[in-house]
Amino acid sequence: MLTLTNLGKSYRTSEIETRALDAISLEVAAGEFLAIMGPSGCGKSTLLNILGCLDRASDGSYRLMGEEVAHVSEAKLTQLRRAHIGFVFQSFNLIDDLTVAENVEVALLYRQDGGSRKARIAEALERVGMAHRARHRPRQLSGGQQQRVAIARALVSNPKLILADEPTGNLDTANGKAVMDLLNGISGAGATIIMVTHSPAHAAVARRTVRMLDGRIVSETQV
Repeated sequence: MLTLTNLGKSYRTSEIETRALDAISLEVAAGEFLAIMGPSGCGKSTLLNILGCLDRASDGSYRLMGEEVAHVSEAKLTQLRRAHIGFVFQSFNLIDDLTVAENVEVALLYRQDGGSRKARIAEALERVGMAHRARHRPRQLSGGQQQRVAIARALVSNPKLILADEPTGNLDTANGKAVMDLLNGISGAGATIIMVTHSPAHAAVARRTVRMLDGRIVSETQV
C-alpha cells in the first residue's frame, strides 16, 4: 500500500532548523491496521499529515500504491487525497449547520457521481449505525455519535487508506471502545488503517504498533 524510505521533514526559520521527522522507513501492506504511538511532539501527526498528502516531505521517498508522491505538485496531492484517502480526526470536524447526511456528503462534493451519492451516504451511515440520525444536526448527537458520523464521512468515498488521528481522544471509555470496535471491523473488511493514539489499549487493537521518539521510529511490535 505505502512505502517510506529515509523520509524526513524539516521546518526552517531564519535562525533555526527543526527536524520533525528523521530517516523514517516504513512499509504498510494493503489491509493492515497500524498504530503509531509516542509522546507529544515526537512527529506522529507530522507523519500522518504527509501520509495523507496534507503536507510534503523535505527529503526521502514516499510511495503510495506504487507511485512516488513525496515531491509532486499540490494539485497532484489534492487529487490523490480525494481519490484514495479518508480522514478521521480527534475533534470530529463536523459542520454544525449541516445535517448528518450532509456532513457525510461533504466528502463527495468534488466527485462526479451524483446519481449514486444518496445511496452511498445511506450505506456509509448504515455501516456505522447512524442511519436513523441522518436528518439530525451534530449538536443533537453525543460525542461518540459524532465520531461515528466522522467515520462515515471517511468511508463514503470508499478510500483505500484511512488515517485516524487520536480518534478516541475526546471520547469516554465506552464510546472509545465502540469506535475502536468499528475501526477494527472496517479493517477486517479490507481497508488499510493507520491510527495515531496515546492509548496502549487502543493500539493493541491494531495488528502492528510502531513507536516514535524525536522524529524517528524506535521500536515495532507485531500482534
